[in-house]
Amino acid sequence: MAERYKCWLQTAGILHCLIIAVLWGLSSGRIVKVPAGNLYRVVGTPVGIPCNVSDYQGPSEQNFDWIVSRGNQWLNIVSTLEPDFSAAEYKDKIQKRDIWVERLGDSSVELRFKSVQFEDDGEYQCQTPSTDENSFGTYKDIVNLKVIPDGLTILSGKSRSVKPASFTEGKPLELQCVATTNSSVPTHVSVTWQLKVNDSVTKDILSFTEDNSFQPGDSYKNRYQSGDVRMGMERNGIFKLIINRLRPEDEGVYSCVAAEWAKEDGSNWKKIQEKNTDIAMIKVKQLAQLLKVSTVGGNLALNKGDTIDLICNVTGVEDMVTVSWYFSTSAAINPPSDKVLVHLNHAAVVNNTRFVTLSRISGTDYQLRVQQIDETDSGYYYCTASVWIQYISEMWHKAAERTSSPVGVTVGILDPTYAVELNSIKLPSSSGEPAELECRVLNLQNADDAKLTVTWYFSPKGQNVATEATVPIATMDQDWTLKLGNKYNERAEKGEIGFMKPELHAFKFHLQHALLSDRGEYFCNVTAWIKQRGNTWLKKQENSSLAIEIFWKTEDPSLSITAIEEKPVSTRGNTFEMVCSVSAEHVEVPHYSVAIAMNEPAFTDAKDSKMLISLTRDSVVKLERWDDQDRSEDVVLEKVGDEEFRFRLYRTQFSDEGSYYCIVQAWAPDTNGQWSEVVANLSNTVAVAFKTAAPQFNVTLHSEKPHVYQGETVEMNCTVDLSDIPNNSDVLYEVEWFVTQRFSNDTTQSPLVSIDQRSVVTYLKDSSTSDISAERIGTHQFRLRLHCSEKNVAGDYFCTVTPWIKSETGMWQKMPPQQSDSLSIRVDISVLDSFKMPLMYGIVVALLIGILACAIGKCASRYCSGERIAQRYEQHRLISMNTD
Repeated sequence: MAERYKCWLQTAGILHCLIIAVLWGLSSGRIVKVPAGNLYRVVGTPVGIPCNVSDYQGPSEQNFDWIVSRGNQWLNIVSTLEPDFSAAEYKDKIQKRDIWVERLGDSSVELRFKSVQFEDDGEYQCQTPSTDENSFGTYKDIVNLKVIPDGLTILSGKSRSVKPASFTEGKPLELQCVATTNSSVPTHVSVTWQLKVNDSVTKDILSFTEDNSFQPGDSYKNRYQSGDVRMGMERNGIFKLIINRLRPEDEGVYSCVAAEWAKEDGSNWKKIQEKNTDIAMIKVKQLAQLLKVSTVGGNLALNKGDTIDLICNVTGVEDMVTVSWYFSTSAAINPPSDKVLVHLNHAAVVNNTRFVTLSRISGTDYQLRVQQIDETDSGYYYCTASVWIQYISEMWHKAAERTSSPVGVTVGILDPTYAVELNSIKLPSSSGEPAELECRVLNLQNADDAKLTVTWYFSPKGQNVATEATVPIATMDQDWTLKLGNKYNERAEKGEIGFMKPELHAFKFHLQHALLSDRGEYFCNVTAWIKQRGNTWLKKQENSSLAIEIFWKTEDPSLSITAIEEKPVSTRGNTFEMVCSVSAEHVEVPHYSVAIAMNEPAFTDAKDSKMLISLTRDSVVKLERWDDQDRSEDVVLEKVGDEEFRFRLYRTQFSDEGSYYCIVQAWAPDTNGQWSEVVANLSNTVAVAFKTAAPQFNVTLHSEKPHVYQGETVEMNCTVDLSDIPNNSDVLYEVEWFVTQRFSNDTTQSPLVSIDQRSVVTYLKDSSTSDISAERIGTHQFRLRLHCSEKNVAGDYFCTVTPWIKSETGMWQKMPPQQSDSLSIRVDISVLDSFKMPLMYGIVVALLIGILACAIGKCASRYCSGERIAQRYEQHRLISMNTD
């Protein structure tokens, strides 16, 4: 039994080795491959049979041997390794290169026939000499070459000869090609239409492919999709190329290419031969060369009110034509920018107007008519014709456009003639005096239908004039409407300037008060206008007068200001009043702006002054740096005269002490009509000083114990040290405490609590009186307490004190607030105190648990144990003596 089992194991091992060897041979052996199935090739065509090897060992470049079966024997054809490999009947063909082998790569070659013949029909075997260490796989493969007769014919539809044919752009084109085959094996015929533009450019138009589908060329895809290019197929192998609308790029030689296809490898189509023939040579006559546009007649000389009749002649085309008439003022015509008079579109719709019409009077003539002409119609007239082609599924396409030569039209009319004279009625010799000029039209002729308009101009002249550009003052138009220049609107509204027309041909300009900015040269411009068709005005003539100069000498402007104290103050609470008197020289009609400034007693330099209130030249009051918002009504500045201004300060306080003065600016309109500063100056100072000096006070914040433990109370005293106050009843305080907490991301100063002058406490932070309190403990001393302090109490504290002083008049006046230095408060945690409360809580809890345990034990021993003893006694009672 053991020997049998051993033998069985040996047999299984041998079979296992054989299976592994077979699998290795099948998976990694050499494979030689040629095309599968029969190869159908047409006699007389070049043929190539490929052969390649894979999964081989040895050198990368492999050698190949080709042999062919003849009857019952195999004949050697050619080898890449042995030069003398060929059989006798093939040596001559090999030497003549009728048959040769072409290496395509290290592992692939192709057996090629220059012109395959029927005698080449047979089985061809490709084999490779072994270079492997072990012989596994296939070393040869066989393919069957079938040489069939040439059954493909291709002819043009009507004639074998190709003659040039001319077609007009936009016309249709139809060409025909006949391609058939009578092959003895199943084949398929494909047809491609091509256009040869020149010797180097040939384009595919449309193909009927081997898989029975249509394929347009790259440059014909859009035209094929729109239906402009298509192919028609009929019986007997007739293929038609149809182009609906010829284009200039369609010119060239059209050829038909027919190819015959046979199936290989079961389902793939293989082209076995191809033939082509020229079908037609097409010349496309472009419409741009055929279109001719001209105007009938020559230049015209007409009179005002006549009618213009012009004819545009369009020849050479039969397609859709659009016509437009243009007008230009010069012989250099430019249709994109010239005026379009009238237009005829594709739908024969004309955009006629009342005086301009266009009509088609014959197949080629288009008439323009312009009625009631005037001098504005003098110029050059020409027409433009455009030819349009509408492609299938496309918009209209402009194929050509031509423009005629211009026709000159002159409308005779005499222009008005006249002269313009400017006279001075009044000339000023200084500022403020009036001025008057008269513009008169002389020797007016040929102006029966004309209307005259006038424009006044001014060229400034003077020392402060930046530019001397001429600016318009005003214009009186055809309807006698006055249009003022931007710089003179305000003065005209105030009546400072005026314009008149006292006579038919005379105009006047009047200045009520001449200013420095009015110095310069004045002249007038008179324009003659003719009313034309459409109620529009045409400028016919324009003349200007000579200039008249208005000028006088001036001196440099100056400004003097005097400040006078009307009501001196010596005690607080009274009203301070100061009047500023202004006197200007060499300033024309000045307008003043005034500001009141103050220097505090510690400063005397003007740059350190504080501007309190201002009054603009338009009498608008504005508070400048008046910081006390509670006293905004105590400061007043008003204009009491043309050159006098009054400043009042009510309820004066210690903070009002200082030197007061006026700042005055003189303004005048410049040449542009804008206000500009002419001169500015300062007045003398007026001092405000009280007999009683302002009290001095100092604020300190102090704590006996700034470092406390958690749970303790923090006390801080805010003390005011005030001097120069004889009676304590004459001063009251507003006190406020602030804190900047340490253990917080917010570093802002948070208000805590405040005490007003009536000792009313107001809590400013989210707290209650249980953890914070404030009180007045003395005449000049205030206390802040923080009860049961915690870690969040730590921070920097300070207090601010605002005194209220009673003046001699009995009024309470608020002094500037004073701030103390910051006081740092620290809250620590006591180690003993940290254990005190937990220890007390533990003892109390332990006592409670002990008392509860004792109570439970006593109850249990009293009730539960007594019941059991009673039961036991009942079970063991003495037997009664009566039992016996």
